Amino acid sequence: MEVFLDVALIRCPNCRRLYAESSWYAIELESDIECGECHESFNAKDAVIDRVLLRFDVEGGKIQEVKVAKRLPYK
Repeated sequence: MEVFLDVALIRCPNCRRLYAESSWYAIELESDIECGECHESFNAKDAVIDRVLLRFDVEGGKIQEVKVAKRLPYK
């Protein structure tokens, strides 16, 4: 069985630390995030640097493998 997750890669505009976040949270909701490194808050949508659709291969209720299924637009 295959299941999918839309993921955004986000970079803190202050200290440049990277985060992976669900795209609906970062892009659709335009959520603010507080960086765990520098503690500055920033808008996740404005900080997205990449976005992919991950494919999870699942057997018996366990994840067997994860791959990038597709690159997605983010701006």
